[in-house]
Amino acid sequence: MNPATIKNPAMTRLRFVSLATVITIYLLILVGGIVRATGAGMGCPDWPTCFGSWIPPTSEAQLPADYQITYAELGYADTTFNVRKTWTEYLNRLMGVFTGLWIIATMICALPFRRTDARLVYAAVAGVALVVFQGWLGSRVVASNLAPGMITLHMLLAQVIVCILIYTFLRANRKALISASRHPLSKLAYRVLLAAIVLTLLQVLLGTQVREAIDIVARAHENDNRHLWITSLPMVFPLHRILAYPTVALNLALVFMIFRERGLPGSARLVASGIVVLTAGSMVMGLSLDRLHVPVFAQPLHLWLASMIIGGLYYLLVVNHYAANNKAGLTSEKRADDLTDNAAKQAAATGLPVS
Repeated sequence: MNPATIKNPAMTRLRFVSLATVITIYLLILVGGIVRATGAGMGCPDWPTCFGSWIPPTSEAQLPADYQITYAELGYADTTFNVRKTWTEYLNRLMGVFTGLWIIATMICALPFRRTDARLVYAAVAGVALVVFQGWLGSRVVASNLAPGMITLHMLLAQVIVCILIYTFLRANRKALISASRHPLSKLAYRVLLAAIVLTLLQVLLGTQVREAIDIVARAHENDNRHLWITSLPMVFPLHRILAYPTVALNLALVFMIFRERGLPGSARLVASGIVVLTAGSMVMGLSLDRLHVPVFAQPLHLWLASMIIGGLYYLLVVNHYAANNKAGLTSEKRADDLTDNAAKQAAATGLPVS
């Protein structure tokens, strides 16, 4: 029986939980983008509570009369209660807690395999550790009053966490992926894959900095005159726009190579098709930001789609690694078969039995 087809309830459970965790964290990235786009990042000016309570108020009348003075002394100038922004940020925090619980569940489901697959457990534990650090970093983002560099670091760490969770899911499915692979990508396609990952990640980080610059420009214009925002942005915006062309070209070239070579399992072609759709959607959102004067709906979607592209590219990187392992395994088997054949030929020539 093929080992990849043997049913293992514990492994099946881990696959389900790890996949659900990946989906949940992508939803969290989308919600976080909505928070930034709606200007609700400081809807709760303290952390982990919100206006000093675990459940935020629903009206300004529930706050002390001098609450603005109190928060101004803590470094949060111009703190004005806005029920929509407060509850948007609060729901984002609840989504973060929900995601954290799924990540912990992934680690718990991985622990039974600590003797048979240490890497699987290490990845799951690293996911939990980084989420704890991400929570602390989120508190620093709030404490710094949304300092630009902190926001970029927060986004970078989110991409690292989601890649670790994708690896955990794929590690739990590695036997099936190896058995379904024929050969890895060619050297050229592999280099294109690496370049696409680096450039797409760079674009996400530059896009985060553009988002930070938009916040500054919006405050300068008092959230009016949106048609002037783009022209007021620093050099990071034209750089982000120029690098979009080689990024799209690399992603599309990679997809073409994957369909042409067909050495990876069928799931790789499915993911590659998804990358095409995500790239097209990200381009549309990017153009709408430029042409439609930074519409609110386009900002979180643009970042969300780009984040999923990174996840798709990382998926292909790990699957290609397993395909390379399969090729190495097949080479070893072929060498063993050759040695057996040679031994048989020698035995036939000498009349000795084969051991």
